[in-house]
Amino acid sequence: MKIPQSAEVDELNRVLIAVAELSVQGQGCAVESVVALCSSVAIRGRPGNHRRLLALSSVSGLISLSGGRATLTDMGREFLELNPSRWYELTDAQERFVAQRLILSGPWRTRARGLLLKFSPNYSEVTYELGVADNPLPLRDQGAVHLLQRLGVLVDVDGVLVVAAEYVASVVQLLADRRATTEEDLTEALHAKRTLGAQAEEAIVRYERRRLRSVGRDVEASLVRRISELDVAAGYDIESFDGDKPRVDHDRFIEVKGSGGTQLRFFWTLNERHAAEALRKRYWIYFVGNFRTGHEDDIVPIMIQDPATRLARIPGLRLQASTYVVTQSADLAFKRIPDQDITGLVL
Repeated sequence: MKIPQSAEVDELNRVLIAVAELSVQGQGCAVESVVALCSSVAIRGRPGNHRRLLALSSVSGLISLSGGRATLTDMGREFLELNPSRWYELTDAQERFVAQRLILSGPWRTRARGLLLKFSPNYSEVTYELGVADNPLPLRDQGAVHLLQRLGVLVDVDGVLVVAAEYVASVVQLLADRRATTEEDLTEALHAKRTLGAQAEEAIVRYERRRLRSVGRDVEASLVRRISELDVAAGYDIESFDGDKPRVDHDRFIEVKGSGGTQLRFFWTLNERHAAEALRKRYWIYFVGNFRTGHEDDIVPIMIQDPATRLARIPGLRLQASTYVVTQSADLAFKRIPDQDITGLVL
């Protein structure tokens, strides 16, 4: 369910207080009576969409709607008990209730998880954070961010959104809750992964052209091409040249692995492995870590030649079965490529 706007959450007390005041002996009250009572008072000049607020309260589990009548649930009564003075403004305890019970572990958790998955762990501070200047959020997330800041779940620290210490444990549980992942979340994550992969591939095309020009292979540089857009079954993404001697036919076949993280870690599919086994020393994996949009030409790829033969033999790498998850497990020994005008690391 979509996380409501901050102004809508501020109106919860008005609706629940109206239901409590109009109910007779726990039998609830007519929805029309609630709407009429709420409409008679405008807070800060806002009339409020009370039918929507009733629906929001129902989905949240605070009231039950049936047969044109509204009844407080046990959760709704618990929520109102945190506001003994019956103010329309949320009390501090009610704000914590909304944050914990409705957002991080309740009916709005799926949408919250989709947002918080965009945050990165800060292990030294034991929290999660997102630099909004480098990672601007789409418009659809801005209302949720405003509400989470309003409730104290997120704090802005010099332009970086940080999960407040009080809520870190709840966020850890939320991010580990696979049940909160919807098809929409998976589609969005897959789209983001494909976008990053395509950008990394284009960056490697430009990198290869610079590398070849630096050794005087201008013709070969002009022939470097990205094939992944049209041939997804090839087992690699880019056709290039070693550049050690003049060539007409491509003799370096590159599978690009892009990551927003710095650690060497990537998935290697069975199809890619089969291509590597067939091409042997002509097949390369280029890993592009810490990839950032806008800095594509600053990449320093880690290059692995003949991975079908060598991956399992490189100290500091660990291979897991399935689609071969390759993860750095210790310090790695890199060699720099000898060209003066281009930077790269070879395993």
